[in-house]
Amino acid sequence: MAQRDRVSTAVLRDLAAEIFEVNPDEITEGAAFYEDLGIDSVQKVEFVVRIERQLGVRLTDEEAAGLQDFGDTLAVLRDRGISVGP
Repeated sequence: MAQRDRVSTAVLRDLAAEIFEVNPDEITEGAAFYEDLGIDSVQKVEFVVRIERQLGVRLTDEEAAGLQDFGDTLAVLRDRGISVGP
């Protein structure tokens, strides 16, 4: 899939909620993946892989490891030049 330069926060939130098996309302920018949402490392890897496939980007190992909450995810995507909107 070709890289997309725009993505909706709502789409990313829904994707995270599906993978993490939580209500989308629980996915806030500051909700810590492990502590607040109770995900495991397999779910985090699945989230990264699905983002990479959907957006046509490849996160470095350091970027992926640094994703501790939804806000980190949005920041990394923005750093990569992807416009993240509502």
